[in-house]
Amino acid sequence: MIHVKLILTAIEGVILGSFTGIMPGIHVNTAIIFLATIFPPNLSLVVLVISASIAHTFADVIPSTFLGVPDESFAVSVYPAHEMAMDGRGFEAVSTATFSGVAATLLSLPLFFLILHLNYRVVKEFTLPVLAAVSLFIIAGERGDFLSGRFNVWFSRLKALAVFLLSGVLGIVAFGLSFNGLLPLFSGLFAFPVLYQGFRSGVTLPESERKVSFRMKSTLTGTVSGALVSLFPGISSGVASAIAVSPFSESDSESYVSAAGAANTANAILCLSVLSAFGKARNGAALALKATGFTPGIQLIPVLTFSAFLSAIVTLLLADLFDKTVAKINQKILSFLSLLIVLLAVFALTGVEGMALFAVSSAAGMLPVKLGVRRLNCMGCLLLPLILIYAS
Repeated sequence: MIHVKLILTAIEGVILGSFTGIMPGIHVNTAIIFLATIFPPNLSLVVLVISASIAHTFADVIPSTFLGVPDESFAVSVYPAHEMAMDGRGFEAVSTATFSGVAATLLSLPLFFLILHLNYRVVKEFTLPVLAAVSLFIIAGERGDFLSGRFNVWFSRLKALAVFLLSGVLGIVAFGLSFNGLLPLFSGLFAFPVLYQGFRSGVTLPESERKVSFRMKSTLTGTVSGALVSLFPGISSGVASAIAVSPFSESDSESYVSAAGAANTANAILCLSVLSAFGKARNGAALALKATGFTPGIQLIPVLTFSAFLSAIVTLLLADLFDKTVAKINQKILSFLSLLIVLLAVFALTGVEGMALFAVSSAAGMLPVKLGVRRLNCMGCLLLPLILIYAS
């Protein structure tokens, strides 16, 4: 049984994670590491950290859907989610990701136990092959126009490779900076193109029907992807989302959003299992827990489950609020305000250098549209630097 005090702490964590999830430029890892430095290491801190990290994985679909501003872990799905909002299906997009997150939580529980019995040496040896395979899978996923012949397919893949490599170079630059370069990098690659399109359209988001949907196949894909990525060092939940959505087309918006939502949540949960099994921290929450000296185990299953279900409820309530307010704002104004928030966050947290990286990344982020390839290829910004790190 969960003690009443711990339940209240979990609720506080869900509120914190939901807040960071809906605020562009603020990541839950920053808040978690800050809390771990000012509060004494005890069980309450552990519960707060875990519940906040899980809540963030649910709520971060909201700005991606209604504002077109992605969190790193949901970046690859920002366009399909925002497109659903433009079609009057914003609440459905959030509900799709939310229910997939809940299902991923339940599906992750047996995987939690499985990871506890894995051999870390074997896992580590597969890191580089997995990264290479994922990269090839993403690039080869470009199909082109089959009516134009097989050479058109290969030409599309060549363009995808160019986008992948350019994004990878930007990722290498971001990794080499003295500050966190992921904010300007992902804001430029994934947020700017969507916000620019919204600014040009000047339409108003239609208020959504209160429709919910659930995709089992993409949820399973996302859960497996989140589990796979949680095992390997240096690979973020953004890569997990990239793996999860790769079998689906951006035109299949529900599956795209569902896969990313499941991968995001499964990765957050199973990183805790990896910490327990290998003593390795794969995300900010695990890093904070490691600093406390606490080893998460099966005793945290009730906390994980409670936090996930409460986070789902809070996310749907916030989505309802966003839909009723954002839908009344002209898309030109909304896109301008969202872009202004992004620019202020980038400048405040990364300075002039970050703004320069944002400008270059924004230009690169427009290339997939111009070249007719998937935005997913921009995930080279994470994959290429990691490949070089583990190949050296």
